[in-house]
Amino acid sequence: MKNSTIKRVNSLGTVGYVISILLIICSISCMVITAIGTAGAISISKESVTVRTSSDFYIASSGNILDRLNRFIKVGGVEDLNSLITEDGEAIAVEDSDISQVSITKEGNGLNISAKTNEITFSIKRIIASLVAMFVFLGSLTVTLHFAKGLMKALKNCETPFDGEVIKHMTRFAYGLLVTLIINIIGSGIWPDLATGSDFSPTVNIGSIFLAAAVFMLISVFKYGAELQRQSDETL
Repeated sequence: MKNSTIKRVNSLGTVGYVISILLIICSISCMVITAIGTAGAISISKESVTVRTSSDFYIASSGNILDRLNRFIKVGGVEDLNSLITEDGEAIAVEDSDISQVSITKEGNGLNISAKTNEITFSIKRIIASLVAMFVFLGSLTVTLHFAKGLMKALKNCETPFDGEVIKHMTRFAYGLLVTLIINIIGSGIWPDLATGSDFSPTVNIGSIFLAAAVFMLISVFKYGAELQRQSDETL
């Protein structure tokens, strides 16, 4: 008869098994959406998309908010943000990397601010490459989740957590996780570069690295526990 600890391990394995299936379904759905988006982008691959956004907002303050913002914000070559205030709300052109026009008018104790961004042109071919990179990442994630499902199934049915099947599936999951993290690190630098032409700038998630390291450490612990259990069984 199974003791309470093994029953809890089996219960956690059952819950993890169901969750992993749901995550696999979500991941595959995202892959399908990405594939459809890629196919649509390929059909207009010779085109480009130009985007310009505008924002309007109202700021109320007991003092002169622009005097305070002058200490932290610089818009193009404007030294004093108060110089952007107009009576009729006329838009003023500025030389800024993000903003092209600014309009500021006073209203009561606040300011009405309207801003337009510079045009950003996206190459469809770059977007296609970005979608392909996303598809590769989702594919790797789906495989890793499949390994996680196998691990949860092994825990659901095991008589001991030091079972050989548990260790085998845990090892597969660890290597799948490592590959997915590497793809994610590379992709974090490639995706902005592919979409906007910016410089390659990968982002390393320290938490994810510690997670992968922890899983590999757990594998070593479980292997050692399995060896001790084998020796104990042979002694008995």
